[in-house]
Amino acid sequence: MRHLLILLLFTLSCKNQPKATTSNGTTTTVHKHYELTHSPSDKALLILFPGGGTNAAYTKKEFNILEKAQAAGISVLMMNFNRHLWIEQVQMEYLKGMLTSVVEEYQLNTDKVYIGGMSIGGTVSFSLSDYLVRTNSRLAPKGAFVVDSPIALYSLYESSLKDTKRADFSEQRRAEPEWIVNYIEEELGGNEGGVLAGVEKVAPITLKTQNIDNIRHLKNIKLRIYTEPDSLWWQQERQTDFKSTNAYALQQTTDLLKSKNWQNISLIQTTGKGFRSNGDRHPHSWSIVDIDDLIEWILEK
Repeated sequence: MRHLLILLLFTLSCKNQPKATTSNGTTTTVHKHYELTHSPSDKALLILFPGGGTNAAYTKKEFNILEKAQAAGISVLMMNFNRHLWIEQVQMEYLKGMLTSVVEEYQLNTDKVYIGGMSIGGTVSFSLSDYLVRTNSRLAPKGAFVVDSPIALYSLYESSLKDTKRADFSEQRRAEPEWIVNYIEEELGGNEGGVLAGVEKVAPITLKTQNIDNIRHLKNIKLRIYTEPDSLWWQQERQTDFKSTNAYALQQTTDLLKSKNWQNISLIQTTGKGFRSNGDRHPHSWSIVDIDDLIEWILEK
């Protein structure tokens, strides 16, 4: 009944949305929950989740994929779902209902679904992808990817806890790690076994215990992990040692999965590609993804 209610609510909310058709026949729909660019040839569907407090409009600005995706026949669904360090069952059901509604409303091809996300959007992407595969959804992806994402949530907690105790950090610099520590402890620390046990229930990966159970259903689909391990930038600009970066945790994650015979995972480490759309250097950016290569990966048989 819950699934039917979620589907009904999103079916109703998606009706009668404004549309704009471009000269090549591509239809763009802007909705409060997403922005859909529907390619007329519709060979594949790419679903993108934003990082942090950003949204579809920010993804569109920072990740210049739409023109090339349209030319390749890929429809792109950019989500506004954000501000989630992790997702649990109720959010997975919510997203499944939303995406099912969108697919049915706009008659999108689900033969090739790919899901990816930037930063914490990548955490959402892996967790949701596992749920869609586990529940045999028509939206179960052929592949998923993360872009410099803190999928090893306990590693993020440990590095943030260390940063809260650094005397050389200003109060402003400590604000973010303090928020992360407090939020994780408040939301997950009440579990029997404390924070670690709580994190293991929701995180895609827990390196400390080598727990990959929450993404075990992704073993047989294609996975990519993008990161730019610029240790010098992090040290100079953020006073962060390399072992406290997402890049380090993602390297460890890839090694762990490969040690367990995960053969479909690729770690893509870039150099000098991390820039924001305003020209600012930042390795934690959508720009580390090679768009041409990503499209080729999506369309390959």
